[in-house]
Amino acid sequence: MLAFGTDNEKITANSPNAPFLLSMTDNSDNELSIIIALAKKGEKGEDLDLTLYPSENVDRVKEMLIESYPVYEDHEQVYRIHFKDYVIYQCRNESYTCWDDSEVRKGKYLIIFEKSNLLDYYESVLFDWDDDETKSKRKHYGIYTENHIIDVISNTSPIITKIHSGLS
Repeated sequence: MLAFGTDNEKITANSPNAPFLLSMTDNSDNELSIIIALAKKGEKGEDLDLTLYPSENVDRVKEMLIESYPVYEDHEQVYRIHFKDYVIYQCRNESYTCWDDSEVRKGKYLIIFEKSNLLDYYESVLFDWDDDETKSKRKHYGIYTENHIIDVISNTSPIITKIHSGLS
């Protein structure tokens, strides 16, 4: 099973790549559901579409790509990450995300932060009416996918369940 703060060898069993974000929904009760599909590695040289490249570059591009492999969403490995409540969340394009060595994180792709800039920041922009016991349970969770970085600060741990995607 997948878990926050671990190496998550299940995620990397079929591909070293990060999972894909399929959907993210926030409902009127402040519940957040994130659906991810694990990555699946294709065969070397599979699905080479060279029509996208100018004809003078096709041979060079083919030479570079023939040793690469495509990465797909594995629709047999789809998971729901459900937060029954949250304090704050954000979703960023991973291309615009920078690594900060001052943050302390644990895990691979499903991260728990012990120290983060977001934990420091939210206190300056939100009125926090929770009692000390509730605050002591609060954690910053990171979900690192192929194209998105999702950060969630929550007072409760998320529930991760494998779901049937209905896709073939």
